Amino acid sequence: MLATKESHRILDVGCGSGAAARYAAKIVGPTGSISAIDFNAGMITYARTLDPDGRIDWRQGDVTDMPFDDGSFDIIAGNQLLQFLPEKEKGLSEMKRVLTDSGRLALTVYCAPHRNPAHAAVANALEKHGIDSKGVVHPFSYGDPVVLGDLLQEAGFKDVAVVRKQMDSYFPSAENFIECLAAGGPSSRHALEQLDVDGLKTLKAEVTEALAEFVDPDKGLRVITAANMALARA
Repeated sequence: MLATKESHRILDVGCGSGAAARYAAKIVGPTGSISAIDFNAGMITYARTLDPDGRIDWRQGDVTDMPFDDGSFDIIAGNQLLQFLPEKEKGLSEMKRVLTDSGRLALTVYCAPHRNPAHAAVANALEKHGIDSKGVVHPFSYGDPVVLGDLLQEAGFKDVAVVRKQMDSYFPSAENFIECLAAGGPSSRHALEQLDVDGLKTLKAEVTEALAEFVDPDKGLRVITAANMALARA
């Protein structure tokens, strides 16, 4: 994580359950510090249960108005946060404020749907059935790397670079992938729940056909998840 070292002060923005914060805590050791903030109070409550030693400073709050002093952190990391911020410029301004003058920023944002074919196939099938697919594709709505890089530069960050990263995961079948997608997020679940039993069965068959080329006979359905990583200095 950005050449993280012992004694670094790190902030995880939009931390969710805090996986990145807990990982960073192992690196910075007792001389460093980790803070993590998320708007969702339930996520912060859950994250605290995974940190029984209280190693991390968990905060429920708004990334566009953070309860930290200027220059509090050496590194800020955020995974899949920026596309969900209504006020992106304000959020980035806050991140820059709480970074030291030489602080570093790393943000990941999903690429556009066409680079994430499994999710795109589900969205296309929903639209075919007359159902708004925004719940599935919204996380992939801010995938232009040029726009992302320009936004960071306009916020005053320097040495901005955007690189694309790809992760492959495998599911037993397209049907299992759809079920996991519904279980993983309320917006996707809401979209899929608008189908009756027969409609859902038909959709699963359509997605299975659309993703046939991504099926490995030994591993199952290959799900490609592509994201842009933006790196910058304050």
